[in-house]
Amino acid sequence: MDKQLLEKYFKGQCTPQEAVKVESWLSTADTMLLDEFMMGKWEEANSPVVMKPRVHQFWYGAAAAAIIGIIVSIAFFWQHRTAVRPVAVKWDTLHNTSDNIQLFTMEDGSEVWLNTHSSIIYQNRYNQESRELWLHGEAYFKVTKDEKRPFLVHTGHLTTTVLGTVFNIATSNMADGSIQISLLEGKVAVSKPDSFNEVLLPGQMLNYVNGRQPQLTNFEKNDVLDWKKGKIHFNHTRLADALTRIQQRYGCRIVLDDPLLGKKKISGEFSRDMSLEKILATLGYVHDISFVQINDTTYETHSK
Repeated sequence: MDKQLLEKYFKGQCTPQEAVKVESWLSTADTMLLDEFMMGKWEEANSPVVMKPRVHQFWYGAAAAAIIGIIVSIAFFWQHRTAVRPVAVKWDTLHNTSDNIQLFTMEDGSEVWLNTHSSIIYQNRYNQESRELWLHGEAYFKVTKDEKRPFLVHTGHLTTTVLGTVFNIATSNMADGSIQISLLEGKVAVSKPDSFNEVLLPGQMLNYVNGRQPQLTNFEKNDVLDWKKGKIHFNHTRLADALTRIQQRYGCRIVLDDPLLGKKKISGEFSRDMSLEKILATLGYVHDISFVQINDTTYETHSK
């Protein structure tokens, strides 16, 4: 079984022979691939628009609708297969669409602070046999210790495993799409199947770009936890990364017209209460850049 055939099935594009093959496979108890496929579609539907110079991707709405349709088809399938699989896999989502940080307390007492425009998804049997979350965006975790049920956070191809600790994960703060896992207290293990397993100590950050070896560095709390204090903090930050972080915080899209602009460095701190327009105006003044508003949520940079 592979994800391409699953996608054809849930789009209704399989031949009769292919449909029989998929349904036979779905009737088995092993649904790891299906869960992974579903999570991939969920992440695609919730992923932010990536900055690409001079690329206006107006097809995102239609693509997202198609992805959501696939997810609905999967859910409909499981709801009608109870004769084969008595307990259907059901998912719950916590999504922060507000302009403020939101605190969620899980069933086991673990606390999750969700940054703006961030989401977590988990199975409704959370805390029964395991404690697993899938994160899109940025979140700060304070995990209740439970040696029998490790706490797992899935982000892209990475899994962060803990027993009881405090850490921060960001998936949408860097222009290259890298994931940052920063440990404040305790100990965590970050792994990728058949690739690596890294143990972090307090004060260490794992930075991972898909397809590359992870990098372990030290970090400053102010750089990582600025969002929990209602700030946006830049410390010799590349402009491309700064704009990516602003996109995440404000739920907007910023297009760089010149990739060389992205290499400029900026430092400074802004209040989260400051308007997006004022922040962009400040950045534009410092680096002699203009930000032109294309529509309600899209801005484009131009060198002066």
